[in-house]
Amino acid sequence: MSIESETGAVFRTAARVLFLDQHDTVLHMGGDQCLDGITRWITPGGGVEPGEDLHAAAVREAAEETGCAIDPAALVGPVAFGVFTAFPKGRLLVQKNWYFFYRTERFEPRVTGGDAYEQKFAFAWLPVEQCGAADGTLLPDRTVALVKRLRDGDVPAEPVDLGGTHSPRWGH
Repeated sequence: MSIESETGAVFRTAARVLFLDQHDTVLHMGGDQCLDGITRWITPGGGVEPGEDLHAAAVREAAEETGCAIDPAALVGPVAFGVFTAFPKGRLLVQKNWYFFYRTERFEPRVTGGDAYEQKFAFAWLPVEQCGAADGTLLPDRTVALVKRLRDGDVPAEPVDLGGTHSPRWGH
């Protein structure tokens, strides 16, 4: 027996993209209000498919969730990792997020694929200082510091540990 089979828990790996535009703002998606009354904003990204590498997953997820076709050669990373926990539909989800960096001109994002619930997401380009402030990040200063480093051309030699995040309660 495993914890997954006994409890329905899900353990997965995900790839996320930190989009930084010319105004030094970072693309976030969400805008949905959780059961706790918190408006949640997250960086675009999602689960790695079987047989898919992290880099390919980041490119695919960026296209599905933002409509942005990233040149794989221009995607930097992974630059960071962190662990996300939540209880969607009453079951434990533990997700290891790998973060990539992409410098871009501001564009009008749109969901072009992905899961049904993502179709309702809104988008916001938030100031660097707000990264991690509304997604349950336990240590948002780490995300802010990383994005500032990346903005200044300082790419870490090894992925930076961003610590953990948790999701406020949500209803889908």
